[in-house]
Amino acid sequence: MTSKNSFWASSRENHKRRIWVWIVAVLSQLLVYGGMTTIYLSRIRGVYADGGFKTPEGFKEGMCRAAQDALGFSDNLYPIIFVLAAVIGMQGFSYLFDKRKVDMYHSVPVSKNRRFAVIYVNGLMIYLTANLSGLILGMLISTAQNAVNGEVFAEAGLAFVWNFFFFLVFYHTMILAVMLTGNRFVTGALFLMFALYEFVVSDMFEGLKGMYFDAYSARYLQEEPKFSTFYDCIMNIWQIKNAPDAAAAAKIAMPLVAKWIGIAAVLLALGWYAYKKRPSETAGKAVAHHFLEPILKVMVAIPASFLVGRIVYDTSYQNETLLVVGMLAGGVILCAAMEVLYDFDIRSLFRHLLSSGIALVAIMAIFCIFKWDLFGYDSYIPAQNKVESIAISADGYYDSYWDENRQYIEQSEFEKDHMFITDISPVLELAELARQADPEKMGENRSVYILYRLKSGMQKDRRIQVDYDDPATEKLLNRIFATDAYQKGVFQGMTDPDLLEGVTRIQYTNGPARAVMPVEEAGRLRDAWLKDMEQFDFTLVRHNRPCGFIDFEYKDYNRRQFFVYDSFEYTITELKKLGAYYPMELDAADIESVTVTCFHNELTEQDNAVNYGVHPRAVATREAEYGDYTDYTVSETFYDEEQIAQILPHIYCTRVDTLWSRYKDLDENYSVEVVFKRNTTYPYDRESYYFTYAFYAERVPEFVAEATAYSEER
Repeated sequence: MTSKNSFWASSRENHKRRIWVWIVAVLSQLLVYGGMTTIYLSRIRGVYADGGFKTPEGFKEGMCRAAQDALGFSDNLYPIIFVLAAVIGMQGFSYLFDKRKVDMYHSVPVSKNRRFAVIYVNGLMIYLTANLSGLILGMLISTAQNAVNGEVFAEAGLAFVWNFFFFLVFYHTMILAVMLTGNRFVTGALFLMFALYEFVVSDMFEGLKGMYFDAYSARYLQEEPKFSTFYDCIMNIWQIKNAPDAAAAAKIAMPLVAKWIGIAAVLLALGWYAYKKRPSETAGKAVAHHFLEPILKVMVAIPASFLVGRIVYDTSYQNETLLVVGMLAGGVILCAAMEVLYDFDIRSLFRHLLSSGIALVAIMAIFCIFKWDLFGYDSYIPAQNKVESIAISADGYYDSYWDENRQYIEQSEFEKDHMFITDISPVLELAELARQADPEKMGENRSVYILYRLKSGMQKDRRIQVDYDDPATEKLLNRIFATDAYQKGVFQGMTDPDLLEGVTRIQYTNGPARAVMPVEEAGRLRDAWLKDMEQFDFTLVRHNRPCGFIDFEYKDYNRRQFFVYDSFEYTITELKKLGAYYPMELDAADIESVTVTCFHNELTEQDNAVNYGVHPRAVATREAEYGDYTDYTVSETFYDEEQIAQILPHIYCTRVDTLWSRYKDLDENYSVEVVFKRNTTYPYDRESYYFTYAFYAERVPEFVAEATAYSEER
């Protein structure tokens, strides 16, 4: 009983010394929660007053959603919580920075363990009281405006847990920083280093990979920091905020909270151990333990020097020599600055040269590893018997993708989760072919991204450059594209169990045409398209262009597209039955005018080669003399129906093209704009008065070329 009373007596005494922290913490939380709630709800009321909500129920839902945004996972809170964790942690143990206070505290007959526990628990009480006060105020404001329902309570409670453990990680980080240092400035610097270090180092390595590795890819795998709470918060908060309900948000948030609990426990154990081992005479010194000085110096110098070098590199137009000079100069300056900081003496600039030398050697070693790819990143191709499955993206198709909650996701995420190619050999042969290829002898060079899933459980993300015009490449891509695993990993419409649910509109388009079909026909159209997809391979999409797309629109505004080729007999038959098929080639009788623009790229390139070269200074010269720049663009509009009829067979609407065939066999020197007659029955999209087409290569009619020829008079 005496021990218990003594603990709380010490606690009350400690609280008296922390009045200003109490005031800052409580006021900040009251202002943030109260202010956010008032502002968010006021916005919704303003929208309602302007007729933005058609029903009272919609207005009520909008108010509750605004309350969720204010009281739940709000971006505005995290910088404040971060600062509060730093202030509460540093102020609680700040007596350790003053030798007289240390002597006074240690003269009191209280064990070090109890003193640590009292200050630590009081810090938690300050945060919890302040955060709960702000949360309750925000809830009261919301309740007063009838903006509270069960979902608001659930998300606010979940966010309270999330915010607390976010605070706890950085609270413990600051405690550890205090125990390893002896003054406030160094403590603050070490706290920021601990909080951001893994994030910065990860970014450094990813930057070096992007600079020096031709096979570098982050399409499928991001080299994410494993223990950075900041990174966890930044990368997941949007997904949590946009979850359909609190239960879905909890599935994302709680695994991260569990990880944060583990990180916080380790940090607290380290902080307590450092506290026990901290010498009393450390007060006022930069670092509590002398052996930590060279370690911290090397740890800081490496990423900081790369940051300096990268700044020099970018501002010098990617001069690699200056990159190295910048890194080494930055490393020398930082090592010298830290020695001065350790001793608070300018004469210490070049002390402890051994640790400075280690830092510089480490900087150059890391640079050499990436510069000359000493570990074989670019040449890596796994053995076939070590690969379990593969996902691959051939950089040619895009559609809308969404998850089971109807939330949009990246195409790479869908491919990673749904593409499991087990016919490994053509992919490995393609990678080997790319490794042996001479980039200067390639035709159309395209990027292909590969995710190797190894039997060991590891995954490797790589990019290769392939020649789309190479017959050997085409043969291998045909084998890959024709597999069921590849197609189901690219076309969500093949596997989506809810494809036919919630369809509100179906239409076929060849670019300008918009032919609407009954939604009841969705199943028949999908089945016909699946039959036609049995002929799908790389040759089809490389040497042919879609003649149109079928669009499925849904009540939640999602869309699903199914491209159609001239060889898709089953699909085109169904479209014709529904009176919805319109071929790519237009009828001149429907066209008002055709405007052809010739850019005369050959003349522009000739000017650039003669007058400007390729040196970066040419950019500034060209901008300075822009008034003298010659525009070689020539446009001509054709109204005669006979001339239009000669143009139409030679143009293609790029609006429906895929990346597999885009720009192949099209003339990039010309652009064509087609304008329809207003009284035509052709079902063109009335929201647009013209449509963009391109000429097929070497199929520009002679009279068009003559009409758009460049001359000085024009």
